[in-house]
Amino acid sequence: MAKSNEKVETGKDKLFKLSVPFRDEDISWRIQRMKKDGTAGLVLGYINVRQVQDRLTSVMGTDWQCKHEVFGGKTICHLGLKLDGNWIWRSDGAGDTQFEADKGAISDSLKRSAVAFGVGRHLYDLPDNMWVGCESKVVNGKAYFKKFTEQPLDVLRRKRADFT
Repeated sequence: MAKSNEKVETGKDKLFKLSVPFRDEDISWRIQRMKKDGTAGLVLGYINVRQVQDRLTSVMGTDWQCKHEVFGGKTICHLGLKLDGNWIWRSDGAGDTQFEADKGAISDSLKRSAVAFGVGRHLYDLPDNMWVGCESKVVNGKAYFKKFTEQPLDVLRRKRADFT
């Protein structure tokens, strides 16, 4: 039982904690598409499913659960959080990924469902059009990402500092 001077954490408090941005250093980057000459790639920031699970557990304790179902070739994750004594559910889905297709769909659908509760939502606010220098290999006239020649985090910091 809470002491009279202890603040009881509300569902709103928990939702706020879930939505706290991840540190810049905890964001991973992937190429969405390459320039035709292979010298730069358009990057997207993302977090992995373990980071999402850790955030859910650190804020919610054991008061979260998820269940997955396959619907029309897509994996749907139903994520439930117990807030103020009631289970609140949000759902989202994802298709199979190129690497470990089923596992990728399960992970991606959980990440997408967690965004509905604020987890990682700030990643959608990253600057658009973040082209990052990279090295590529060309196969049959198409450039494929090999490695970054500049750090995406440095490009992000420059973009955030550009007030023009």
